[in-house]
Amino acid sequence: MKIKNKFIISLILIVLASLISGCNNDDEYIRIEIGMWPESQLTHDIAMFTTWKERFEKDYPQYKIVPATYTYSVDTIHSKAQSNSLPTVFQTWFTEPKMLIKNGYIRDISDELKELGWYDKMDVKMKEILSSEGKVYGVPRDGYGLGLILNLEILSFYEILPDIDGDDKADLYDEEGNPLYPTTFEDIYQICVDINERSEGDVKGLLVLSSNKNGGWQFANMAWNFGASLQKQNEEGKWVGNLDDPKAVEALEWIQKLAQEDLLINAVTLAYNDWYTNIGSRVGMAIVGSDVISLAVTNGGMKLDDIAFIPMPKGPYGDQYSLFGGTPYVFSSRASDEQVLGALRFLEYIGRSPETSDVSLKAMEEGYQTAVKKAMPILPTIKAWQNEEYLDAVSELDERYINVDMKYYQDFFDTIFDIRHIEEPYYTQEMYGLLDTAIQAVLSDPDTTNAKSQLITANSTFNNLYMSKLYR
Repeated sequence: MKIKNKFIISLILIVLASLISGCNNDDEYIRIEIGMWPESQLTHDIAMFTTWKERFEKDYPQYKIVPATYTYSVDTIHSKAQSNSLPTVFQTWFTEPKMLIKNGYIRDISDELKELGWYDKMDVKMKEILSSEGKVYGVPRDGYGLGLILNLEILSFYEILPDIDGDDKADLYDEEGNPLYPTTFEDIYQICVDINERSEGDVKGLLVLSSNKNGGWQFANMAWNFGASLQKQNEEGKWVGNLDDPKAVEALEWIQKLAQEDLLINAVTLAYNDWYTNIGSRVGMAIVGSDVISLAVTNGGMKLDDIAFIPMPKGPYGDQYSLFGGTPYVFSSRASDEQVLGALRFLEYIGRSPETSDVSLKAMEEGYQTAVKKAMPILPTIKAWQNEEYLDAVSELDERYINVDMKYYQDFFDTIFDIRHIEEPYYTQEMYGLLDTAIQAVLSDPDTTNAKSQLITANSTFNNLYMSKLYR
């Protein structure tokens, strides 16, 4: 009996030792949950990330990279944060850091950036967006600017753009190098009139968005170019909404005019994904971000040679801006210093840092090679880092892999840093939603809706429900 008991006790001790050993093995790693891990259907991307994970864990064996795919949403961020289920690092939008900081969802990473030598290499405008009270709360992945995507086939067929050099492709410039593409909102209006007449209404000139906060986002840029300020500081120094700025009213009336003359697609609610489903055959132009041009090919079925991308047009008073946004990596407030350092180092291994190490350059090139495998258009990007060695290295890769004719894109990329305009600072997404409603009103009943009244109502709601919270 004693022998049997000793055997049982020994067996229990072995099992306990095994369990303790297992716990120790798990605890010896510093876990980094990666929110930007690709979704399951993106097999090429998952293979690429898996390779990067293996390299990183080999060089930094104290870390364990854990896929934790999270697509940022204003509808899920609060519940994710309050249930302590945000990944260590995840992507969001440039409009969001102020809210995320205020709610304590993300943490300051200034010390870690300085330790790695990255702090002063970040694009100044992007760092400004990601900072609060002198502290930096994220790392930019990349930026975008709004511009006008053109369907050259449509603009050529309806004789908007000529073929001067006889290569069977629309030209953007005359023989003296002057732009033939639209440079003002009046130009766009006239193109809309001409296409509508020549197609007998089958094709429209411009796509105007109006839902899912995309309409308000697009309209903000239009309003700035008409001379408006959508948020301002009052005489007391307090920030207030200014959605009913007379110049913003003019911008909304410009949209209303297009609707009154039946120059727009007959739909009251159009969201961002509607641009690439329509740009191939139903419209000649759309306002989109420079980071999504490839969707015209991959999702919209267009030929790469039929696309051009030009700067946002000037407004009636000469103002010209491009709404500047982007995607930052931010870090959960639950993340330790060690986790933040590990996550930042992992960014080097995926080619998203200012480093020009062999492993970083290899990852950048693998990103291009994966795009080639997926038959994607490869275009320039707005760079997150400005240190010379990084820009030189990326420029060399761009020269090897960019597969578009840059004369159809050059003006945009040559001017973006001069005309970029960061998004309005407070409750930006909520503002966009209210502007959506105003746009929908003028689209649904363009003949009788009062654009000014719509923006007065939107502004009153914006100040009462949102901007007033800044001073409670």
